[in-house]
Amino acid sequence: MRVGICSVGAELVSGEVADTNAAWLARRVLESGGRVVAELLVGDDRDAIAEALQWLARRADVLVVGGGLGPTADDLTRYAVADFAGVKLGRRRALVEHLEDVYSRLGLAMPPSNLCQADVPVGAQVYDPPGTAAGFALDVAAAGRDVRVHVIPGVPWEYRTMAERDVLPDLLGRSGGVARVTRTLRVVGVGESSVGEQLRELSDRLVRAAGDPEDPAHGIDLGFLAGSDEILVRVTVAGPTPAAARDRAAPVVAEIADRLGVSVVSVDEQKLEDEVARLLRAASLTVVTAEGCTAGRIAARLAGVDGATDYFRGGVVAYAPDTLPQMLALSPEVLSRHGRVSAEAAEAMATTARQLYGTDIAVAATGVEGPRRPEGDPEVGTVWWAVALPDGTVHTHERFIPGDREIVQARTAAFALGSLREHLLILGSSTLQTG
Repeated sequence: MRVGICSVGAELVSGEVADTNAAWLARRVLESGGRVVAELLVGDDRDAIAEALQWLARRADVLVVGGGLGPTADDLTRYAVADFAGVKLGRRRALVEHLEDVYSRLGLAMPPSNLCQADVPVGAQVYDPPGTAAGFALDVAAAGRDVRVHVIPGVPWEYRTMAERDVLPDLLGRSGGVARVTRTLRVVGVGESSVGEQLRELSDRLVRAAGDPEDPAHGIDLGFLAGSDEILVRVTVAGPTPAAARDRAAPVVAEIADRLGVSVVSVDEQKLEDEVARLLRAASLTVVTAEGCTAGRIAARLAGVDGATDYFRGGVVAYAPDTLPQMLALSPEVLSRHGRVSAEAAEAMATTARQLYGTDIAVAATGVEGPRRPEGDPEVGTVWWAVALPDGTVHTHERFIPGDREIVQARTAAFALGSLREHLLILGSSTLQTG
């Protein structure tokens, strides 16, 4: 089953807002047995939206249109879909009552312009609105066949709510009960080529299975995606339902995790910082950060987890080379003897931060992120990070990271968090063994 996605909004085509809705939906379409054949971004233009739907209808069996269902003059999707379907709009009394109820509960008078949100193409099936904008679906004769068109609001939480409740079950039913699920393992600290080598035997085995319908591993695909701070290993599996597909994927996911070991930091939606947060909470430990080249990225990732105050005490960013002695009370002798980008400097940053803030653990990072290399520093891409532990030991790590400043900063933060995770796993293991 071929699916076309159309996202509507001037903010999308201008690049002001990234189209996260379509990316999310494409993954869920795959799980529901569909295949996205095209994604289009269209501005707030009635004719352009109708033309986009005509173009997609020649290539897809189902269209999902998101956005442009608000009450303002530039919300034109309902009109364009009616044009495409060759029908008029009709006002639904139930939707009028819903709008009146929403505004009544808010204690506000409803602007007359909002009534347009009760208008849908004649003959359309209405999807109950999670907010003020209702969605709808209808079958349209196009390109010599019927094309199913789902239209849902563009506000992300409304988009996902309606897609999960109304659109995806319809797609699963139309796919003949074949779902595809992608499980994702997040890998940090090793390169894409190294990951490929460690999984080569498994990859070859799955390639052979692809040609043998009787092989239990038939229809299981393995893929790799290198990001700025992690490698994604993706296992895609087919099954009669998403749950059955996940069950088929489980042994392959387990084998990959076993082969890559501690380099696998999380699976699926869970991120590295989520796993670090879980381990810190489980051990009742606190952490502080001291950062140079990463400019606060480690702190931002730790603080980005809900309830971060349970374990994260704060961080210091000494970005300019001459601020280390001032902001971290770092010994000038360490810097003059070893330089600010060195194992000794990283160790001193972590040790001092842990002492100053009274935490159990400290993570520090220093390096040359580029594009310029300050006098006396090693080459651009050289980084050191350190983890100071509750027993007073400090572990330092060095890495050369090729790439621009964004890559160097992102990967250094990921490597530092990855090291923190490894040490927390060891601490947890030691606690279990001695407890």
